[in-house]
Amino acid sequence: MDNNYTLQTVERAIAFLEYVANAATPPNIKDVSAALNLNITTCYHLLRTLAAKQYIERNEHGGLELGGGVEVLIRGYQRFQDIEKSLSEIVKRLAAETMESAVFSRREDNNVVLKLLVEGSHRLRVSGLSVGLRGNEHQRASGKVVLAHLDPKTRAAMLDASVSPLPEKQRKGVVKTLEKEFPQIVERGWASDEQTEQGIIAICAPLFDSSGAIFGAIGIVTPTFRLENAREKFFSAIQNAAADANALLKNIPAG
Repeated sequence: MDNNYTLQTVERAIAFLEYVANAATPPNIKDVSAALNLNITTCYHLLRTLAAKQYIERNEHGGLELGGGVEVLIRGYQRFQDIEKSLSEIVKRLAAETMESAVFSRREDNNVVLKLLVEGSHRLRVSGLSVGLRGNEHQRASGKVVLAHLDPKTRAAMLDASVSPLPEKQRKGVVKTLEKEFPQIVERGWASDEQTEQGIIAICAPLFDSSGAIFGAIGIVTPTFRLENAREKFFSAIQNAAADANALLKNIPAG
């Protein structure tokens, strides 16, 4: 799907909600119509939809205010912030123990997104990583470990999105190779992504939510020459970090 494709109705509903949320005093429907340059009839349609979901409600004076429905969004946002804060401590410990750059990535629909990054303490360390990195899930260790633990239908959707920029013949070859590798990833409990041209390698272990569904991945990124001298130490540290993270996630309701 084109990442620039959006639904105008959804955009308008979000703009409506944001305007009400940011208004200094509760606006009325005409205020919203004028501020957003929307037809008054359209605004009424949006209001009915948002009110039905309790995202917006009218006060006794007819002003528009946020409704109780937004509490679901607030709780969901706060829940992830709490999870991320707790996981950040684990990622920091992993970086300190290995002295390598440690990462946590989370599955978001058809992407695996880098959420936490703690750089290593070596003078020579991997650069070019940044929070928000996504795409190329078929190449990245975090993406491969998530793909390996998805059900076939969901995996196919993520793979299709990931390899879509490749020529068709190359796409088929990549998918075929990965399908053979996925059972091995599941069995050994980690995935790697060696990039010999750059001399770096990423190693990631899977993380699961309380329902047992794949949640994301945790691991390190290191120059390949340092892996050869510290392979046992690195894998032990990654596995311990994954165990700690999974113990944390197990006690947090999925959703």
